[in-house]
Order: sequence, then C-alpha cells, then structure tokens
Amino acid sequence: MHKFGRIIMALALPLGAAGAWAQQTPAPTAAAAPPPGPGLDLINERCGFCHTTAQVFQKRRSEADWAATVQGMADRGAEVSPDEIKTITAYLAAHYAAAPGAAAAAPPPAGGR
Repeated sequence: MHKFGRIIMALALPLGAAGAWAQQTPAPTAAAAPPPGPGLDLINERCGFCHTTAQVFQKRRSEADWAATVQGMADRGAEVSPDEIKTITAYLAAHYAAAPGAAAAAPPPAGGR
C-alpha cells in the first residue's frame, strides 16, 4: 500500500469508530414539562422577560436559595408582588428542590441577570 493510502486509512478508522459509537449512544431525552400550578403561571408570565424559563427549570435549589433568588430578581426590576414572590418560591421549592445533601447554590450576583 502506498504511503498516501496508509494515511487515508489511519484517518478513516477513528471516524468509523466514532460513527459506530454515536449510533450506540442514546439521544438525550427532552426535559419533562414543568408541573402545572399558579407558580408556573407566574413564572411564565413574569420571568421570561429577562431570561428563558428553561433556565429557571434547569436549576435545583433549597427553599431558602429559591427565596433569595426570586427576591433578587424582584430587587433588580422583576415586576412581582410580595404575594407572587411567595407563590413562585413555594412552587420552585416544591418542584425544583436541591437534592438532599447537595451543596447550596449561590444566589446570582447582585449586578447581573
């Protein structure tokens, strides 16, 4: 075999192996839809102005961390009443709590969104 042919084979083998591995790897599943409730309605109505709601549902935090996060968003201009803050916090703590024993997530920095 010519030198050029060996180079082509050396390059093609890893690509073939990668293709076979990709076919065996299951596709990522879509995230489950958030559970319904008044907190979800408020999140959809109020939180999507500055960031996607998907960003909210990717997080897992303790109730205290959710309370600090939601209050921080209100302090930065999110239009939510004190009662709505409680409703949103309760919803997030019930459905998006941190796993037991997980390290506490730091609230977002005061200057950013």
